Amino acid sequence: MHDPGLLHSHRAWDPGSAELARALAVSLDAPLLEGRITRLLVDLNRSANHPRRFSELSKALPAADRDRLVGDYWQPHWDRYRRHLEQLPGRIVHVACHSFTPVLDGRVRSTDIGLLYDPSRPIEAAFCRALGARLCATFPELRIHMNSPYRGISNGMGQQHRRLFPDRRLITFEIEINQRLLGSVHWRALLSGLARQLAS
Repeated sequence: MHDPGLLHSHRAWDPGSAELARALAVSLDAPLLEGRITRLLVDLNRSANHPRRFSELSKALPAADRDRLVGDYWQPHWDRYRRHLEQLPGRIVHVACHSFTPVLDGRVRSTDIGLLYDPSRPIEAAFCRALGARLCATFPELRIHMNSPYRGISNGMGQQHRRLFPDRRLITFEIEINQRLLGSVHWRALLSGLARQLAS
């Protein structure tokens, strides 16, 4: 029997990420691609052959059930993203919204907002550094870090598509929000402030 609290933990979902993504989509009049299934079943942000696309729970499912998870959820999510990249004109800025637990394995994480990008892509790197500087000026009380608490080149939807689209065509990065900010005095200001700075 697995812990029933697992569904409410950071392993199952990213609290606040959907709210942030929806707010950015509305403010920026941008298309929204929102995951609708827990990564305990299939992780929509992992590539096809990644060992953690299925969790330790879903790995134990029969192959037919895993195939159904891919066909019903994972593949349509990736196909829709790819269609956006192929159909939208000009340079595309893809913003992936995530949140992270304030404490992991007993270690307190100091980052409040992380911007994850690929340092080897100069246009993407310059875009994120400029965005980070504007966010630091807007939210001086928050700790805004580059490529923290994760690396910007870790396996994911953006990282996989960097291989297919050059820097001049696709900027893809992740915004990671510390979950301790959810419901705080900063949260509402972040929802609107991030959109303003992205539009700058």
